[in-house]
Amino acid sequence: MYAAAMTAGHQLRIASRALLAVLAGLAGMFAANLAGSALATALRLPAGGSPRLGWDLSWIVLSGIAGAWLVVRLAPCAPRRHALAFFLLVLLMDGYAVAKLGADFPPWFSAGLLLTLPLQVWLGTRLALRRRVPRNG
Repeated sequence: MYAAAMTAGHQLRIASRALLAVLAGLAGMFAANLAGSALATALRLPAGGSPRLGWDLSWIVLSGIAGAWLVVRLAPCAPRRHALAFFLLVLLMDGYAVAKLGADFPPWFSAGLLLTLPLQVWLGTRLALRRRVPRNG
């Protein structure tokens, strides 16, 4: 009922903000992942092997949590639906990466990449909603 009463301009603004929230979440995820890579370089971690892959997987998990948190915090409405959209988009990206590069990595890394995604989005959503203050208007 409410959606029918909204003007086309208002609907466009909400749709634009929704898209920007998801894109900001992806950008935040990318930035956090780059920070983990830069930190690994600063700590002089070796470039290959299981310890480095473990480090990288840890930062992927942290960046997923950060991305989901950002999406939910920036969502103009329906934050859980935004988290679901983010989850599906990242699942597609991770699935594509595992399909294309899976043979280049050990199975535990590929499994960790896919199996931790629900946890990442759940935790990011939970953290964002815990302190979310309703907006007026």
